[in-house]
Amino acid sequence: MTDLSPAEDYAADAGPQATSHRRARIPDAKPNGWTAAALTLAVLATALAIAAWFNPLHRPPHFSGQQTADAKSAVCQAYTVVCQSVITNTHLGNPAPNDPVGELAIAVNARLALLGGGAFLTNRLAAQPATPADLSTAITAMISTLEELGNGYLAGTGSTLDPLRHTLDDQMTELNRLCS
Repeated sequence: MTDLSPAEDYAADAGPQATSHRRARIPDAKPNGWTAAALTLAVLATALAIAAWFNPLHRPPHFSGQQTADAKSAVCQAYTVVCQSVITNTHLGNPAPNDPVGELAIAVNARLALLGGGAFLTNRLAAQPATPADLSTAITAMISTLEELGNGYLAGTGSTLDPLRHTLDDQMTELNRLCS
């Protein structure tokens, strides 16, 4: 009796053809480069998924009371400037009646106040992420109304904009309350 392992004993009983045939079926145990890369990528993806699960990036930021107060003050100051600009430039009268150049200058100033005011408020609001939600919502609504009015006047649809003008008045009343 010889000291053969069970696999060697089986191969010896099966003969030389079975041994070579049997060896051909055994897969190569060494991983190739693609297998190693895929395994590395799978481990990395799993680690990132676990990290994201326990530390979500979309958590709302927490601001201190002072940061919120500072943001409110900055946004309300910007609103006050825009409000004054819009009121002044949309209620101007032509100093020289029946002067078409004067009429055009007044119309241009009104449009500039509306569109420029919307852009100014958009930038100021974006720069103040600690702005209270109610103020941010009201400012965003006013921005939309300013842009609609300005573009409506540019498109020559001024006669259909009365509902928007009333909406703007209501929004200014609300913002005056929020900023006081």
